[in-house]
Amino acid sequence: MIEQRIRAISGQAPFDYIIRNVQVVNVFNDEIKLQDIGIVGDTIAYVGAISPAHSAHQEIDGEGRFALPGFIDAHMHLESSMLTPANFAKAIIACGTTTVAADPHEIANVMGRDGVQALIGATRGLPLRALIFAPSTIPSLPGFEDSNYRVDAEEMEQLLNLPGTYGLGEVMDFNGVAAADPQMVSIIETATKRDCLLDGHASLLTGDRLQAFRASGIDSDHTTPTAEKLKEELALGFSVQIQDIMLSEDMVQAINEAPIQNRICLVTDDVPLPRLMREGHLNHVVERAIGLGLNPLTAIRCATINAADRLRLYDVGALCPGRKADIQLVRQLEHPRPDAVFFGGVPIYQNGVFSVEFPQAEMPQSMYHSVKCRPMTAEDFRIVCDVPEDFQRGKALVNLIYQDGTGVRTKRTQTLLPLKPLSDGKAQVVTDGYLLMAVCNRHGKDQRGLGIVDGVGDFRGAVALTYGHDCHNLTVYGSDPDEMAMAANAVIESNGGICAVFDGQVKHLIPLPLAGLLCEEPPERLLQSLSALLDECTRRGFRHSRPLSFFTTMPLAVSPEIKCTDRGLLDVANKTFLPIVEEIQEEI
Repeated sequence: MIEQRIRAISGQAPFDYIIRNVQVVNVFNDEIKLQDIGIVGDTIAYVGAISPAHSAHQEIDGEGRFALPGFIDAHMHLESSMLTPANFAKAIIACGTTTVAADPHEIANVMGRDGVQALIGATRGLPLRALIFAPSTIPSLPGFEDSNYRVDAEEMEQLLNLPGTYGLGEVMDFNGVAAADPQMVSIIETATKRDCLLDGHASLLTGDRLQAFRASGIDSDHTTPTAEKLKEELALGFSVQIQDIMLSEDMVQAINEAPIQNRICLVTDDVPLPRLMREGHLNHVVERAIGLGLNPLTAIRCATINAADRLRLYDVGALCPGRKADIQLVRQLEHPRPDAVFFGGVPIYQNGVFSVEFPQAEMPQSMYHSVKCRPMTAEDFRIVCDVPEDFQRGKALVNLIYQDGTGVRTKRTQTLLPLKPLSDGKAQVVTDGYLLMAVCNRHGKDQRGLGIVDGVGDFRGAVALTYGHDCHNLTVYGSDPDEMAMAANAVIESNGGICAVFDGQVKHLIPLPLAGLLCEEPPERLLQSLSALLDECTRRGFRHSRPLSFFTTMPLAVSPEIKCTDRGLLDVANKTFLPIVEEIQEEI
């Protein structure tokens, strides 16, 4: 094939494809030139003016469009889309993404090593370069939540032995690393012996603790929230991966002003289905960064060559001779929405139509039976506390999860709520006007954590779901315990999914049969069902700019500041559990 490329350049043999009349974006020198691209096999052979005397099996008129390398997402999770890998691949290729580095810790929390192996198998044969990392931190915060799987050094060895694993997935127990926790250190050392990539998650670390994290060998972070943290991490040699929610004018200015920019990537991390279908994939992150002031060519580099170098993929990420012909043609750099996509030298997508197959993998039967919960009752969702035997009336000082209705971060607040006396020294906290939350273990343990959420409106109804983050326990939200039990039981009977109950009836039920996370329906049909559910939640008083992100991140044990897991109300930063009721104030 090398000989054929050289012969094609000299005119002694035909190119397979010539793309003529395109504005080639050169990520090595920030130049854009009107040129032609000659392709032989899966590789670019020539970039420049190709004489009409040169032949090709097929010529394509670029019509003056911009030619960009296929986007490379250096950190993401396939399962966040709720789609099977084949349906997900179709959705992101249409957005110009041709390579992903996927950490399957979502499915691993539920299905363990078998789930990782199934996901690797499901990505084979797709026109998408999928690098699967071995999940490192399961549970994401050991001792503070429970999943169906646990990763230690021995299990990491087994994961890295799976054909197709590429590196160590994001290490989320950053406090454990900074404190030299023996289990986390042993997991990292196991991966280090393989000389593979080590992905990190260091949202709250700075100073000496961040240096300790970097000293472990972990050299990436996709949870960089501020421009100051960006500068600190770049100075320590991190590959800093900026996701959509971290973008701001200050962050973009810091990227523009960084003296050396080749260790900055744009990534997606998690893209829920509504955002994927309506806004796009990595192209949306690029577009938003440019809109906030990032130099367009810098943005393109951060989503192509920088990511390729980070992933040690030295044959993709640029349009030059010798690199794989992963190419997208777009009409505007500031709004990169491709008309055409080449993958490995083959035009696979043109004007909304795919010319290749996306084989759907057959999944193991165990994936369809992953919800192991007993039926729920209203009593499971009432907040009850101890009071004196002769208690008549009073209030409880309670800890609340405050959410501002826009982001994913929370903070701890407190308020006094009335108490309703029951019997035998018990009283129920009256939570009218607040949102109840319960996280029920779905992996065979009869345990649950309860919380009270403030800041998201006066919601009337209930939502239950097994799709979330990391442990993927059954999470239930609502204003009425009876409706919460109804929603939970509908999801249990469906072996996973999302349910909404309004006016005492199941109004929406979306089955997610694969591990309670993935749907086999086409993306358009799933989006229609999910949009109807979320829209009705808004009509019923739920107030959040991204309802699905709220529902899925409230049980995320590594997301600051206060969350709820199946073990209880958690102060994430201090790694301590909090009581819902701090004290009883009896009224005489």
